[in-house]
Amino acid sequence: MTFRNYTLTLPPRGASFLTRRTAAAAFFSIAAGFILTASARADVIQTLGSYDSPNGYDFATTFPPSGSTTIGTYTFTIPAGDTITGITISGSFGNGDSATTALSDYYLGDAADGETAVEVAACDNVSDNCYSGQEGPYSWTATLTDAEIADLSTGLADGSLDFTYTWGTSPAIEDFFSPTGYDDQYVYAGPATIDISYTTPTPEPATFLFCLTGIAGMIGLRRLRKA
Repeated sequence: MTFRNYTLTLPPRGASFLTRRTAAAAFFSIAAGFILTASARADVIQTLGSYDSPNGYDFATTFPPSGSTTIGTYTFTIPAGDTITGITISGSFGNGDSATTALSDYYLGDAADGETAVEVAACDNVSDNCYSGQEGPYSWTATLTDAEIADLSTGLADGSLDFTYTWGTSPAIEDFFSPTGYDDQYVYAGPATIDISYTTPTPEPATFLFCLTGIAGMIGLRRLRKA
């Protein structure tokens, strides 16, 4: 009579505990895959063309309006859920028609749209190059603070920001050839470019690895239970 030896392998103690741990690890791997994201940077860049004020004023017999005048409107789309991280706008005092401009200030936003207008450039002094220089146009650039971006939140959400200006009080310039005896002054603005930076949440490569690890764990758990 021949006797054969058989070895019976029993599950180790705590196997059910390990199974639960495997399930938990798989679950959290998948969950982490959906939570962990990176931020991809994108930009909206738009340019408004040069601008000449339609009317000039001599500041002696005629005077400009006291309110703001719209040069143009930036229109754009920021995807829902994305975060605006910065706004920069640049332009020039003066353009191809004139190297300088009448005293004036430039703004983003319009109170009529429920926004707080943010000043981005100013030509306020007759001794400044923007008014009296000989080698213009003279460029300017403004980077908005977080508080200023918040002031424009309504327009940013609507995808529309007005670029406006207000007249300063320029000194009257005598002109003996003018019917009024004074020279009319105009606002001359160069092309103005806005750059709106924002971030879009996107999965990192590690995110997919977490997901695959979790899925593999769930498959292994299922096979273990069938065995």
